[in-house]
Amino acid sequence: MKHFIYFLACTVFFLAACRKDHKEAAVPLSVTGFLPSSGNAGTVVTIRGTGFSRTLESNEVAFNGTAARVLSANDSMLVVQAPEKGTTGPLTVKNGDRNAQGGTYTYQALSIHNIAPANGPAGTNIYISGAGFTATDGPAEVTINGHSAVIANSNDTLLVAIVPADAGAGAVEVKVNGAHASGPSFVYQSITQIKPAKGGAGTKVTLTGTGFDQTLVNNQVAFNGVAATVISATATSMIVVAPDNVKTGPVSLTVNGQKTTGPLFTQVPVPAIKTVAPLSGPVGSTITIQGTDFSDITDEDSVYINGTATTILSATKSQLVVSVLPGTTTGTLRVVVNGQAVNGPQYAVQALGISQLLPDNGLAGTIIKISGTGFDPIATNNQVTINGLALVVNTASDSVLTATIPAGITTGTLQIRTGSLSATGPVFRRAGVSLFYKGPMVETNQRGMAIDSRGYIYVAAGNKIYRINPDGSGGTLFAGGDNSGNTDGMGSAAKFNGICGLAFDANDNLFVADGWNNSVRKITQAGIVTTFYSGLDNPARYIALDPAGNVYVGSEYSGTFRIAADGSQVKQMSRGGFSSQFTVVNGYIYWTNSDGGAIYRYNIVTGQAEHFAGTFFQSGYEDGPRGVGKMDGPGTLTYDPVSGQIYVIDGNNFSVRSISIADGTISTITGSGGTYEPWHSGNKDGTLQEALISPVQAGSMAVDKQGNIYIVEDYLRQIRKITLR
Repeated sequence: MKHFIYFLACTVFFLAACRKDHKEAAVPLSVTGFLPSSGNAGTVVTIRGTGFSRTLESNEVAFNGTAARVLSANDSMLVVQAPEKGTTGPLTVKNGDRNAQGGTYTYQALSIHNIAPANGPAGTNIYISGAGFTATDGPAEVTINGHSAVIANSNDTLLVAIVPADAGAGAVEVKVNGAHASGPSFVYQSITQIKPAKGGAGTKVTLTGTGFDQTLVNNQVAFNGVAATVISATATSMIVVAPDNVKTGPVSLTVNGQKTTGPLFTQVPVPAIKTVAPLSGPVGSTITIQGTDFSDITDEDSVYINGTATTILSATKSQLVVSVLPGTTTGTLRVVVNGQAVNGPQYAVQALGISQLLPDNGLAGTIIKISGTGFDPIATNNQVTINGLALVVNTASDSVLTATIPAGITTGTLQIRTGSLSATGPVFRRAGVSLFYKGPMVETNQRGMAIDSRGYIYVAAGNKIYRINPDGSGGTLFAGGDNSGNTDGMGSAAKFNGICGLAFDANDNLFVADGWNNSVRKITQAGIVTTFYSGLDNPARYIALDPAGNVYVGSEYSGTFRIAADGSQVKQMSRGGFSSQFTVVNGYIYWTNSDGGAIYRYNIVTGQAEHFAGTFFQSGYEDGPRGVGKMDGPGTLTYDPVSGQIYVIDGNNFSVRSISIADGTISTITGSGGTYEPWHSGNKDGTLQEALISPVQAGSMAVDKQGNIYIVEDYLRQIRKITLR
C-alpha cells in the first residue's frame, strides 16, 4: 500500500511538472527591447521580452554571433554583458530550439544607460546617465522625440538636458563625435485645454493634453492645490471632478512626481434664476430664463422640465432661451450650469401660456399687449390680474390680449385665467416717466436738488432755495432770496451767493455749496441758516456727504475737499476739477469726465484714481461693461441706496443711465424714446421705453427713499419723476 501511495504522488508531481513545462513552452520567445543599445565590451545590457528561461544556462545570448555572459534571468528580463570580441550587429536570444532577434547593438564608447525623470512638462531637467558623452569635435547634441533640447550641464557620464516645448513622446537620443545613441522614451506632459473653464464643486472638467497616465490612480490632479477626483483617463484626455472647496486657480497634473500646470479654472457661484417666462405653454413653446452666472457657451448649460431636457436656443451669462421638447410634462424647471444646479418654478405644459408682455412697465392708463397661446377670443372670458388687481381686457384673440393699467397698480406678476386653466406671466413693473412739477420754482441754469426723509424736494435757484411738496402740488421759499450776500439767519433773511449744490445728512440738515462765498452753509429743518465752513481757496462747486456725516465739496479748479462732520478738519482729496455733481459711495468719490465720456473713481484711503465706466474718448449710446458701454457727454451723478446703483445724466443722449457699483456696467433707465439715438430729446411722458426727456448735462438729479428718480428740466421750467418702484 505504501509503495502505491508513493507511486501515485510521484505520478502527480511528474504530470504537474510536465504541465508547467508545457505552460512555459506555450509562451513565445521574443525580444521587445534592450538598453543600452550601444556601448563598449563589458557594458551591462538589460534585455526585455517574453519566454525567457529562469535558468541562466538555458538562455543563450549573442551580440552579432558572439556569445555573451548572462548575469541574471527571469521570464521577461535578462541581464547580460556585452562580450569582449563582439561586434556591431543584431542581438539574439536562443532558448532550446527557439530563437528571437532584437535590434542592433552598436559597439562604441557612446551609450545611454538611463534617464530620469522619464516624464514631465516643458522646462523639465532630464538627467541622462551613460558613457562617452565627452565631445571633441563639437558639443554633444540631445533630442527628445526628434526635438532639440538645450544641454544645461555635461560630463563624460552625465548630461542634463532641458525638455523643449511640445516635445511629445519618444526616445531620448544623444550625438557625440559623430556617434549616435538611443535611450529610453520620454513622455511629454502638458494640459492644453480644460472644459469647462468655470464652475464649482462637483463640476466635471475634461482635461485635454498629452502624457496622461491611463491608470487612474497614477494621475494626481489638483485645482489651485486642492486634490480632485479622476474618473476616467486616456493618454490625451481625462475627466475629473472639481473638489468641494474649489477656488479659482490653475489646474495641475502630477504623474510620477512630475507636476504640470495647466489653464486657470475659475470658481463661479451656483447659478440663480430670477424670472422664467412664460410659466406655461404647449410643447414647442420658447421659454426665456433670466438670472445670473449662466454660461454663454451653450453646451455648458442644461435646462430640464420635470426631468426632460429642453433645447438651448441661445445663452448669455444672464439669460437662457430654451424650447420645450415633445414628451415634456408639467414639473419643476431646473437649470444646470457646469454641474451646478438650481431649481426654479414649476412649468405647466398646457394650452394656455403667456409668452410676452409689452410694455413690461408703465403707470395708470398704460395699454399693455399680452402675447401667448390658448386665450379666449371673447374678451370678458379672460381674467387678467397684476399683483391681484384686476385689469379690463380691451381686445382678445386666441394669441393676443390688450388691457389698460388701472389706478392703484403696483409692481407684481401678471396672471391670466381662462376657463379652468390659469397661466402666470412676466412681472409688470410700476414704472415710467411723468410730470412732477411745473412752475416758477424751477429757473433756468438751476443747480442743486435734494430730497429729505419726508419726501419734500429742495431746489436751488440762484441765491434762493425752494421746498416743493412731496406730491408736486406746489411749495414755498425755504431760504435765501433774490439778492446775493453772505448772511446767516432764518429763512429769507439769510443770503447766499451762487448756490451750486445741495445735500442732506442723516438728520435732515441741508448742506449748501455756496459757490462765490467759497463756503459751505448748513440749514436746519426749521430754516435756520449757519455757516458750516468758510475759506475754501476756490468757489464751492457741488457737494456730497458720506454716512459718517463728512462733507465733500467739489471745487472747479482745485479738486475735492473733505470737511469733518464737526467742521474742524479739512483735507484735500482728488485734485481734478468737477463740472457736474459727483457722489461718494463706499469709500470712493465718483465723478464724470464729460469730454471723455467716462466715469472715474477715487479711493479715499489710498488716493488712487481709476477709469471705472464707459469707453474713454469713444462717445456713443451703448449699454455694457467698461470698455464696451458708451455715453456721450455724461454729467450729474447720484447714488441710489435702494438699488445700489449710480445714476448719471447722459447729456447728449438725453437719457438717464445706471452704473453698476460692482463692475461699472452701464444700463439705460430711460430716454431717447428707446431709440438709443443721440440728441433725441423731448417732453413725452410714458413707459421707460417711450419717454422723451430733456435734462442738461450738469442739471440737477436726486433720488427719494423709495428709489424713484427726479430730474430738473430747467429750460422747460419743470421736474420729471422717473418711477421705478
